[in-house]
Amino acid sequence: MYVATKDARDRAVAGEGPTLIETVCYRYGPHTMSGDDPTRYRSSDIDNEWAQKDPIVRFRKYLEGKGLWSEEKETEVIERAKDEIKEAIKLADAAPKQKVTDLISIMNEELPSNLKEQYEIYKAKESN
Repeated sequence: MYVATKDARDRAVAGEGPTLIETVCYRYGPHTMSGDDPTRYRSSDIDNEWAQKDPIVRFRKYLEGKGLWSEEKETEVIERAKDEIKEAIKLADAAPKQKVTDLISIMNEELPSNLKEQYEIYKAKESN
């Protein structure tokens, strides 16, 4: 990944334009939460094979080996993140709710005809 992104950056800096980097990752879970069962179409051997390649697991092991990461640090980070998320939700809940008409106005400098109609419908609803 490092080499691919370095090459892409070098190309961009040299004025050669953007680079598309395709990455392949493995989806451990189902496609959807509505009844997809991955065990119907793949074996646990494949899951185990990909678990060995998982970059997050590999990086964690690397950091642990260097003494830069531990289960305690991970728990601390997770708990701090949970607290930050709770606080962000409180702030979001306290913020004034955006009106649909505001969203339509912000997203469009000039309204196409179909949105003009929707805008008027929501404007009427919001004034009630």
